[in-house]
Amino acid sequence: MAKSMNRQPSRTGAVLRAALLLLALASCAPRPDTSALVPVARPEGADVVRVYVATTRAPLAPPSIGFSSQPSLAVSYRYYDISVPTTPSAREVFWNDGTPDPKQDYLVVGTGALDRRSFLAETGRAVAQSPSSEPTVFVHGFNYRFAEALLRLAQYSKEAGMTSPPILFSWPSKGHPLEYVADRQEAALSRDALADLIVDLDPQRGRTLLASHSMGSWLTMEALRTLALRGEDRVVNNAEVVLIAPDIDVLVFREQLSALPDLETPISVMVSKDDRALRLSSRLASKRPRLGAVDVENPVALERALESQVRIVDISTLPAATAMLHDRSHELARLYQTLRKDGGTIESVTVAGAYVLDSLGNGLIDVGASLTGN
Repeated sequence: MAKSMNRQPSRTGAVLRAALLLLALASCAPRPDTSALVPVARPEGADVVRVYVATTRAPLAPPSIGFSSQPSLAVSYRYYDISVPTTPSAREVFWNDGTPDPKQDYLVVGTGALDRRSFLAETGRAVAQSPSSEPTVFVHGFNYRFAEALLRLAQYSKEAGMTSPPILFSWPSKGHPLEYVADRQEAALSRDALADLIVDLDPQRGRTLLASHSMGSWLTMEALRTLALRGEDRVVNNAEVVLIAPDIDVLVFREQLSALPDLETPISVMVSKDDRALRLSSRLASKRPRLGAVDVENPVALERALESQVRIVDISTLPAATAMLHDRSHELARLYQTLRKDGGTIESVTVAGAYVLDSLGNGLIDVGASLTGN
């Protein structure tokens, strides 16, 4: 008995601890805190992006502005006006020390609290005035602070040339690379809130673009499954879903899909088989592959995509932001206009299947045709 109590840690445990340390080190780039949410004077002539927020994070106590990593059972609503730098610097989208520079940094220049009614009224007007006539909802992933999710969405919105109002659904991620299990629990707590938001935003006359990253993609699929089980098939079909590097067990994804109605537009899944963070996620959980790391050239993956109403796109040719090769969202945002404009790559590929984004980022190669020679 004493011998068993003194067992040395397993090799697997040591490997996982080392991998977690690597993840922590990869996440050590400077990150914004609540000070980045304090409004500054609006730079003269600056472009401003208004980001709407619906969140299950608990509000910070006054006079602080923003939201914490703690959960709230009530959804909070807010808007932030964010100035766009004319010459973005390599120091990321936010300032960390010294004086913020409006020429280089994304800065909050205004904010205001909303309730559900005013939130829907404002986003409704913004959508009606938008050429695309569709709201865009972004659900962030694991290890995100509120401030960085907000500023990132402003950056993505600007660089993608989006004309629709960006809406951030922020769930209470702990914002720490070693809080994976806690983040999974907080994401689960936010399923119904996200489902309710999708219903609230459903325009009935158009579509809702629903984009998500990493663990946020699991949350998104859970919300869609919740809607399907409620009988909200029309709302589900009005959502154009894009899952970026989804941290979803492949079998769990099949179960989520099985609850959905036949989809008019395939779900787009952006994958990279070299994604180290998803490899670690698999080790931490079921040991089964993660959806965001599938190999599109595997005939089984192609077969599953065709039968599951899914459009899998390999984006591993795009540069990643970190050594974990998990965040290619930034570069994907840059290519958004080319990929999704009328007649563009994504719009023209309307069928399920497996595709590879070419090295220039301006076309999709049909893996099925490549494998069959057609």
